[in-house]
Amino acid sequence: MTNTSDNTSDKRISESDQALTLWYRSGLRFTCTGCGACCTGTGRVWLSEEEVIEMAERLDIVVDEFVSQSVDREAGRWALREDPQTGDCTFLQGGRCTAYKARPRQCRTFPWWPSTLESQATWAEAKRVCEGIDHSESTLVPLSEIQSELRQERLGRAKWGRS
Repeated sequence: MTNTSDNTSDKRISESDQALTLWYRSGLRFTCTGCGACCTGTGRVWLSEEEVIEMAERLDIVVDEFVSQSVDREAGRWALREDPQTGDCTFLQGGRCTAYKARPRQCRTFPWWPSTLESQATWAEAKRVCEGIDHSESTLVPLSEIQSELRQERLGRAKWGRS
């Protein structure tokens, strides 16, 4: 007799079982305060070509002009330009992101990155930089939303050539 079980439901059960073992299965407290701390220091913000075009359009800049002013090519990939002295994102002005509504996926999905969610220790390290983690006015972000953000982050990584 052949097995007629639905592979999709088996996959959902497997994902559900995996979620039960996650240290953050009860959700995490976070709200973006707009402080700009995640925009400081060295660390590349990678972009897909699609995001380069979207950012230029949202900022009402011709794509070629946006690229020459705000984007670097590194190892065949696109990245937002950093201040050469501080490593800060060049869109960070006066402690605020001047491209907040047009920011790329990597910025939008912070702090829901695999490296940040790896353990309670990596979450605590991110909290040292990000005041929105466990902020007094933060909301509890449920596991389902965290997983959705993780999927978006991984999709973005695939588009800019990094896993």
